[in-house]
Amino acid sequence: MEVNLNSIPWIKDTLQTLWVNTQGNPISDGRATCGYDFDLTVDANGDPHFAVVIGSGIGGLATASLLAQLKHQKVLVLEQHFKVGGFTHTFSRHNYKFDVGVHYIGEMQTGSRTRKLFDLVCGSGVRWQKMPEIFENFTISLPSSQQAYEEVLCKQFPAERQALHQYFKDINQVCQAVQGRATAGIMPSPVASAINAFNGTYQTKAIISTKAYMDAQFKDDRLKAALVSQWGDYGLPPSLSAFAIHCLVATHYLNGGYYPVGSADSIATAIVPLIKRAGGDVLVNHKVEQIVVEGGVARGVMVRTVQGETIKYSARTVISNAGLLPTYSHLLPESYRVKVDGYTDEVDSSSVTLYLGFKRSPAELGFKGENHWLHASYDHDASYAARNNPEGKPGFGYLSFASLKDASSPSHTGQVIALASAKPFKQWRDTAWKKRGSDYEHYKERITKSLLDMTESYYPGFGDLIDFAELSTPLTVESFTGHPGGRIYGQPLTPAVMAERSFKPDTHVKNLYLTGTDILAPGVIGAFMGGVFCAARVMGATGLAEIMLDSTKVAAAKNVAASEVLESGLVKASK
Repeated sequence: MEVNLNSIPWIKDTLQTLWVNTQGNPISDGRATCGYDFDLTVDANGDPHFAVVIGSGIGGLATASLLAQLKHQKVLVLEQHFKVGGFTHTFSRHNYKFDVGVHYIGEMQTGSRTRKLFDLVCGSGVRWQKMPEIFENFTISLPSSQQAYEEVLCKQFPAERQALHQYFKDINQVCQAVQGRATAGIMPSPVASAINAFNGTYQTKAIISTKAYMDAQFKDDRLKAALVSQWGDYGLPPSLSAFAIHCLVATHYLNGGYYPVGSADSIATAIVPLIKRAGGDVLVNHKVEQIVVEGGVARGVMVRTVQGETIKYSARTVISNAGLLPTYSHLLPESYRVKVDGYTDEVDSSSVTLYLGFKRSPAELGFKGENHWLHASYDHDASYAARNNPEGKPGFGYLSFASLKDASSPSHTGQVIALASAKPFKQWRDTAWKKRGSDYEHYKERITKSLLDMTESYYPGFGDLIDFAELSTPLTVESFTGHPGGRIYGQPLTPAVMAERSFKPDTHVKNLYLTGTDILAPGVIGAFMGGVFCAARVMGATGLAEIMLDSTKVAAAKNVAASEVLESGLVKASK
């Protein structure tokens, strides 16, 4: 196809890297031939989308937002669910509104690097409420600072004081080592090799098991169990998890926990307009069924809509937030599929979640908005094994109250969560959401009773507050996310997986990139940072520097605005 670039301004301005002259060299004026052998899908204004993002979870939205804001790229985000946001979306039942996957987020204090990046991605459109000073309870109460946490532990385990001080040094060092590997993953090979060559901590400490580190560092079994009590945040007990993921989670909450004001859907609400402002779009009920690959190059995606229509969206770049396993084993054409390690029935992490609406405030029982880990014993491996029998006694439970964390919440809600394997639900896997039959509903009722009995044993009178209850299972997760077995944390981060993880958004298919959890780590911020690193890689060699610089500018602008408001208030007060 030959065009005159001078006669079509939008082509000249936005497609110059796609067009070549007769010698095959890039050109931005005169007569040129399209250098890519495909049709570009255009938006309502006739402009092309340069990137297609598969999935609207926080990783995909973060990547799309950064490309839209910093590079003015038209990005098309395709979501199979009927709601945007992935695990940051919400749903309502009766008068109750529930968050699906956001229970608490760390490092959102003003001035932190994570907060600056989040403000950039969200256009400063999300406000955060700090949780109580004691924001988490497990074997011990977890305060909102590293110093206070160390003091609590040293007081309870005085014989382990020296070992505890070293532990806090180690988890911070390992966290920095992981960040170094992640940065190397988006750098040119010579730079990456140099970074990794000086990153000895990653090889010596990050990729051993959490249990191996704890056994070598501490003598008291109670202390070991207490320190890893948050393992539900990444889905693997200490014997199976890499120490790296324990360190990432443990350090993430050393400054306390935060919750988005107005619930988790405020995140997508803030990001979507930023994508659209650059000419992009976010479409729900659009399930990507295959990534189009021609000659080893990703050219776009094939989509099935909820109406049954099949649409081909072509683009220069395809970015998958669908997860490593679905992307490599399902979405790619068969000749491009590759085996993904780490996924077995013995190592899987999904969950059952009981969504609760309350007649009265849970504060009646003394709750203040903190999280509660309800561990049946110090044996975390036994707790993990209990996931294979979700209707039995849970190995542990996680209790959270969204309405107590968000003062703007119109009604009182909470969740009880337990890990669950996909195995017990396999007989219903080929059924549809809300159409799985009476046996499935009866099974859910037994699981619901088990979770409520467990919670009541810790907090008598809890059941009297309940007005509404609804249970989701691994099948629910799989139906809406496409994650096999309803896995909620992506690729299980065992020592073997972490030893081989490249942290590269690049794939073996040119112009196909990965974003989200499987780039870096699970959880909202793990997926978010995966989105940041993916955007940096797509933006080029200076991408990460550009993102960090812009996040600093956003933070500075907020500080100026806050100062002006304060100054205005003081002036009015003086009058």
